[in-house]
Amino acid sequence: MSQGNHQNADYIVVGGGSAGCIIAARLLQAKAGTVVLIERGDRSEANPETLSADGFKYAFANDKVMLDRLSIPQPECNGRTLYAGSGSVIGGSGAVNGMVYTRGDKLDFEQWPAGWQWADIEPAFQALEQGLRIRHREGTTFTEKALAAAEAVGFKRKHGMNDGALCGFMGYNDMNFEGEERRNTYTAFLREQMNNPAFTMHTKSVVHKVLFEGDRAVGIDVEIKGKRQTIHANKEVILCAGALETPKLLMLSGVGPADHLKSLGIPVVKDIQSIGANLHDHPNVAMFYQGRKPVDFGYPQVYGFDRFNPDLPLPEGQADTCMAWMSAPVTMQQSMRRMGPATMLKGKQFFNPVLRFLVRTAVIIATSLPPVNRMINNLYGIVVILGKPLSRGTLRLASTSVKEPALIDLAYFRDPADMDTMLNAIAKAREIAAHQGLKEWGNKPLAGQLNSSKPEVWKKWVLNNVMTTFHFCGTCSMGEEADKPVDTALRLKGLKGLRIADASVIPVIPVSALNAPSMMIGYRAVDFILADNR
Repeated sequence: MSQGNHQNADYIVVGGGSAGCIIAARLLQAKAGTVVLIERGDRSEANPETLSADGFKYAFANDKVMLDRLSIPQPECNGRTLYAGSGSVIGGSGAVNGMVYTRGDKLDFEQWPAGWQWADIEPAFQALEQGLRIRHREGTTFTEKALAAAEAVGFKRKHGMNDGALCGFMGYNDMNFEGEERRNTYTAFLREQMNNPAFTMHTKSVVHKVLFEGDRAVGIDVEIKGKRQTIHANKEVILCAGALETPKLLMLSGVGPADHLKSLGIPVVKDIQSIGANLHDHPNVAMFYQGRKPVDFGYPQVYGFDRFNPDLPLPEGQADTCMAWMSAPVTMQQSMRRMGPATMLKGKQFFNPVLRFLVRTAVIIATSLPPVNRMINNLYGIVVILGKPLSRGTLRLASTSVKEPALIDLAYFRDPADMDTMLNAIAKAREIAAHQGLKEWGNKPLAGQLNSSKPEVWKKWVLNNVMTTFHFCGTCSMGEEADKPVDTALRLKGLKGLRIADASVIPVIPVSALNAPSMMIGYRAVDFILADNR
């Protein structure tokens, strides 16, 4: 890997996450030219937990590898500001997540444009899986009881959820790990290119804007370890900064809704109204239950999918909800260290390091007390994840500074049908938890509201407890329609030399986790780049 200050490169990849790492790796493998990768976070090796299969819980709690953000107050969620962070390190969110690998349902991709159906994208998934070496973890006494309870209320059992048929199944999900190592697009593909003389990687570096000459992207204005400089792109700039950073960077560069840009004094390069629109995510609630003995599984390894709202505008047999089983002893302390400050501190207070330190210290002390610790060791959860939300939010700039978080409106439950789906799914999760096998294990709800049989009581609990599943997407959607800013070869319409390849291009969210689709988008981006340059 070249350490020099390349002032130009054939390809500039902005964002070293799940998509960016595979794009850089494949361009280098294809000998397509020189590649510069810019990442806001640090190297993975500086944060070894991001490389370890068992380190996901520590990575999630580590401020050095997460970029924190809060939403604007959400009127549908009692005015709460909701956490909207993401991974900021080489590997991106794929370096801090639970390593869950699910392609999605075939029917999910029928909602995507032509050229992105199951048959079109399956070869990319297969190529990724060969490098990632995906597999599922072995079951335990508890996970087998959980699956038996799900089967008793109508789920069918299936191990590995990557055949494109998810609805009605629960089983051991595939995960991208091997032995003690996390396998993501950095460890599986890019790491072997690190000494390639055609490659330069800049970490701890922030792109301030994409530079244009007329309608062509010609480079970036970037701050590398505190020093501003320009890097020119001979061929393309490829944005892979994620669904909350890519549209923000475009707007800062003058590409987005013209009135909004003018209101901040940003010169308009291209008026594209839909940049920052169509923001959606998978909201979730965790239904925790108190067992009578310690939980014996440690990974998010059991997942199920089903249809709980027949009134949704989806074809029959398309799942609208995901359920995941959570082991509280493994994740609760770290999750509370991350989410506690977001729950207890409002607005600017959240970004005050002293206040955050105090909240976290209180969390660590509280969760270390022997009675609390014993309780947590016996806790398990059914996480109910709204897989096909109809609500759509927006992202807008707060200022002209790249370092100020954007104004993020997640819009959870803005469409009332989303709450109907969630409440129906909670009813099913309560049925699962009431099964004899779990009753014998212990199944006392941690939240008293879940003892109630009244959906209106659950609804109040949901609004106070809903959180992100970190599956933000849609803010630069691809499609043939005029209101979709990105074409089906991932080029930003109306501009040259600029491609977008991350979850922001997803027009409609799949019912399952987004890490595998994000990697697939990155993988296919290189096919389009090479085809265009032939």
